[in-house]
Amino acid sequence: MNTLKKDLKKIYLDKTNKIDNIQYRNRSQERHIRHMRKRLHKEFDETWIKYENKQTTYSEWEKALDKWLNSECI
Repeated sequence: MNTLKKDLKKIYLDKTNKIDNIQYRNRSQERHIRHMRKRLHKEFDETWIKYENKQTTYSEWEKALDKWLNSECI
């Protein structure tokens, strides 16, 4: 739990900035992929809240972030 809130926010913003507009606009709009993106985003939000409440680890937070951002690029 050595990672501070500022660090988490910086990591989050750095990773989301790597997704350029072309990737974001050209992502698939198929129903199952849209639902997967929504589910992974919700899972990431829940993981972040658990991390803030010291119920999960930093590696689990980072893993959830990576899964969600990868789904945004599909």
